[in-house]
Amino acid sequence: MSLTPLIIREVKAFVKNPAFIMSIVLLFVFYGALGRLISTGVQTVVEETLNVQVGVVVEDNSEFVNKVLSIANETSGGRLKLVGSVDSGLSMYEIVVVIPPDFTSRAMNLNETLVLESYTKINTVSPVVSSAKTGIAMTISELIRKSVAFTIAVENNIDPSLIEKPIVVNSTVELYGKTMRMEEYTAFSSILGIIPVIVAIIIGVNAMYASQFTATEKVEKAFEMLLAQPIPRRNVVFAKIIGSIVASLLMGIAYFAGILFMLSSAATPSAPAPSETSINLADFLYQTFGFESISISIVSIVLGLVYSGAIGVTLGSIVSDERIAGALTTPILFVFIGVGYALLFIGLPINVVTGVIAGVTIAPLPIVAVVSTMMGDTTTLAVSLLVAVVSTLSVMSIAVYVFNRDIVVLGLRIGRLKIRERT
Repeated sequence: MSLTPLIIREVKAFVKNPAFIMSIVLLFVFYGALGRLISTGVQTVVEETLNVQVGVVVEDNSEFVNKVLSIANETSGGRLKLVGSVDSGLSMYEIVVVIPPDFTSRAMNLNETLVLESYTKINTVSPVVSSAKTGIAMTISELIRKSVAFTIAVENNIDPSLIEKPIVVNSTVELYGKTMRMEEYTAFSSILGIIPVIVAIIIGVNAMYASQFTATEKVEKAFEMLLAQPIPRRNVVFAKIIGSIVASLLMGIAYFAGILFMLSSAATPSAPAPSETSINLADFLYQTFGFESISISIVSIVLGLVYSGAIGVTLGSIVSDERIAGALTTPILFVFIGVGYALLFIGLPINVVTGVIAGVTIAPLPIVAVVSTMMGDTTTLAVSLLVAVVSTLSVMSIAVYVFNRDIVVLGLRIGRLKIRERT
């Protein structure tokens, strides 16, 4: 037999497989709806940031500064609002720019660099929202720099393009009441953004391991012998879940260690003291996340492993072989990743509703734990954990129910279809 008929045979085996078709439909529908939600969220952010107003604290009350701000405010469409202090400004606006006392002297000296301070209040985990807000602060700073060049050019009757005034912006971010420098916020948001992906990969792979291990035993005819043993079938379920968790944890540890090694290796060339930098970063993350957030994140990962393990064992027990098990569980991995990213990019607030969503889907639960702890919102934290525990117990109950029925041996029938591979 030549290669072409073999390829056609393998392709037909997948195409005619109801499980494979169901997987494609699930991914298409899920990610289509997710894309529309993310698009709506991004569009809302863009519309909100187009008309955002910026508070300006003036610590240099010179005539020159007044001229510069007048030009900048007119150019920005009246978006600059004078405020008395940074705190009062952040209570009214989400972005505040400070004109320091030595601004005029630096502007008049062509060899000096302009220095501004910006403060941005961020109350969301969405990188789209945070990047838009920090981008506005930089845009306003650049607008002030150009206004300085224009004012100097008008006073000296020269071309504004001939004046090059570099500007440095010392940015500070207030995230859920915690104040941090921009580089600290960048590190924090990067870690926060990668957490749901890592969690989703771990629990998605765990579901695949559990389903394929169970399906493999059915193919090898060891499954029926195991069920015939004088032991409660729920113990078989628990053993399979724990076994898949151990395998997934080993894979997750290796993956996470590889990511950390990659990040530390990438940062080594620019850091004067790599070991000291690593310790400082670790201290910062510990101080920012806190012991409570880290502990709850670990608990949520454990719940996610049990949750996904029960799903995998259930699917593996109702199919005939590991090929169909893989076709059914692969979408689970992408669904978990999609939900984790959706919570980030849609820009949903962290409240009871999103806490329930995180509890049901598990993957974004560590983010909810971190943010609700920073906010001091114990209600959202408690609700999300309670829903996660209930969801996990429910899925485990379904797995035990399936193992106690004939479904575990005969497979699941849907109408006239049966979730078994067609030959």
